[in-house]
Amino acid sequence: MPRPRSRVRYEMAVPRPPARLAPRVIPSVDPWVAGEMFVSPHVEERRRGFAILLGSETVRRSNLTIQLLCSRVDEPDLALRAQIVQALADYFEVRGLDYRYPAEVRAVVAGHLRKYERPHLLALLELHHAARTGQVRLAADALPRLLERVPNASAQLVKLAGDRSLALKLRREAIELIGRVGFTDAKQALQGLEARIAGRRAGQIPMTFAPSDHADEQQLLPVLRITLQLLNEIE
Repeated sequence: MPRPRSRVRYEMAVPRPPARLAPRVIPSVDPWVAGEMFVSPHVEERRRGFAILLGSETVRRSNLTIQLLCSRVDEPDLALRAQIVQALADYFEVRGLDYRYPAEVRAVVAGHLRKYERPHLLALLELHHAARTGQVRLAADALPRLLERVPNASAQLVKLAGDRSLALKLRREAIELIGRVGFTDAKQALQGLEARIAGRRAGQIPMTFAPSDHADEQQLLPVLRITLQLLNEIE
């Protein structure tokens, strides 16, 4: 007797391809928006703008980013100022046997640095003091990398070092940076400054009993002598 057929239909399970994850949308970097954030009156906004500008290697190489960074070395927030200066110094970083960035990018940065005057150098001196006293973090060679590309940096630093209207701590930083960069053309001017402060004018014996109008300048003598020694070793 034939076996009755079942009316239940069995379907073979067809394997399905694994579900594809939807691609994550990465927002594009708008340098102009980041630039507006970078010059905001609010420091947190400026920090975000800075992070965006340096978050992309392409944007970092753009003329807009370079111009913005060079124009903000007087950033009021010292921590952010240190990051800006470090970013500028990184354009001249040497990796292996060659520079990290191509010549055309470095030329744009150097072009802006050539325009630096006294206000820019004062901002860098303030930063140097903050770094030396542990207030901010800054690579030791960051400021020398920039200053050696400022044509009148040596003459400006000499003027600042001898400016009695300037805070003594900034005068000290100017002298120290002259030695760190190796501005040997400033040696004679520093020797004159040392002689004036020490009271050795025209070979005369200093009159220690005579009060000085700027007695606190004596604090500059140690860094002056160290810097002059460094300059002598370089020559």
